[in-house]
Amino acid sequence: MRDFRLLAVAIGGVLIGVLGVVALNGSARAQSTEDRINPPVSSCNLTPDTNALGKPPPPPTEVVSTPITVDLLTSGQPCQQKVNIFGLANNPMANLQRGFDFYSWLTFIAMNSPADGKVIGKGPRPGGDAMTKWEDLQNYRPLANVMLAHGDRPEWGTRIVPEACKKLDGPGKIVFQLGEEAFNQPFKSGPLIDQDGNFALFDILMNHPMFDFIVEKSLYSKAGQGKDGDTIIFPIGNNPGKNDKGEDIPGRMGAIMLKVSYRILDPQKDKNLLSQFHTSDALIYFPGLPATKVGPACVEKKVGLVGFHVGHKTVGAPQWLWTSFEHVSNVPDAEDVTSGHLLPRYNFFSASCKKDCPAVNDTPPQPWDPDTTLKFNGTYRSQVIREKMVPGFVLKEVADLNKSFRGILKGTVWENYMLLTTQWPSNSKSVTDPLGAPAPTYLANTTLETYSQGRIPLASSSCMACHGNATTHHVPATASDFTFILEKAQ
Repeated sequence: MRDFRLLAVAIGGVLIGVLGVVALNGSARAQSTEDRINPPVSSCNLTPDTNALGKPPPPPTEVVSTPITVDLLTSGQPCQQKVNIFGLANNPMANLQRGFDFYSWLTFIAMNSPADGKVIGKGPRPGGDAMTKWEDLQNYRPLANVMLAHGDRPEWGTRIVPEACKKLDGPGKIVFQLGEEAFNQPFKSGPLIDQDGNFALFDILMNHPMFDFIVEKSLYSKAGQGKDGDTIIFPIGNNPGKNDKGEDIPGRMGAIMLKVSYRILDPQKDKNLLSQFHTSDALIYFPGLPATKVGPACVEKKVGLVGFHVGHKTVGAPQWLWTSFEHVSNVPDAEDVTSGHLLPRYNFFSASCKKDCPAVNDTPPQPWDPDTTLKFNGTYRSQVIREKMVPGFVLKEVADLNKSFRGILKGTVWENYMLLTTQWPSNSKSVTDPLGAPAPTYLANTTLETYSQGRIPLASSSCMACHGNATTHHVPATASDFTFILEKAQ
């Protein structure tokens, strides 16, 4: 158990950042730059997590909680988290974890609300599904639209449709450019194959403040990154409030990067499943060598969301906050396999396989490069289970929170998603640990870090530990503020 005196000091920085707010630079030029890189937003959800007082409740213990009701479905995304060591239990770490996890659920709901501004779960598709805010190019941009060929400068408003895809294009379709990172997991550890023999697909996106920072600093090209070795600090955002002069300041979102994973759905064979997944009509572009062995070519597929992994830079989390969600039928927990309490069907696990099954959590045999069918060559199917990597009190807290939030999403496609947990810096200002003492220590999404689950330091999945190794193209290499996105520059 951590030293909670140290923890309280560290979280004090979070609370000061949230409640005191960051003062803007007074000069007109600096303020103009901030407006250009990270403009004010019209709404910042200020809903607290469990205890609005920020101090111990009077005895007998009385908790001031935010009710988990349908009102939260329209509350918007918080610019910053609000957490403290008091609340639902006499366990400071558990209370802090619940605060961050509450914040993660609000983020999930806000980002997956319809792009047209309607209420989540009230869209026209099965299960009330609709195109989400993060799929709208006015809100988020995919990596392939930012790190362009030849290091060209990207433009926010430009929708890029490869020539091979234009004949298939239409309203509401997303364009998915297939590079190795789109079918191979981090560090080329291998693809993930679903129970229909299809490759799982991955994409990376970023919000407007992150995009603007990259463009402003010319980080979209190797040449731009090589000009100087300045420390890279992406926008941290702030809640609306007042500065030290009593002046009103607007709320601003910090940089957000999103990684999503999909499984391919057959509109006819899987039509009964469409109300259980957030779906998208995707144009999948094969650019050809060196990215793919086939191409240029383009195919159209219906894809279902199975993983949703968010990094959000905030005032109190310079190491970012890391939120991870999965579809509830992706894989069983290890305990479920042992006990035999299994669902009839999973996306990436066979409950019926009893003999000569693929090794659990093992990589598929080579070769890995997909052709335009996106079918894996042969009969291999991934056999994935979820290893328990977080403390027991976190598992209980997350399970309770998932039950409540999935309850207010009942009857919609979104009730089929669950939070794994949130990784956050328990000592963001540590002078000995630049990772900020991640809590919990490990976090893995079974669709995005399938092959690095476990509790082995430097080998098992930890968002901060992994991303803390990311660098730029500058010589010598410099830290890229916990994102591998800059390494994709050309």
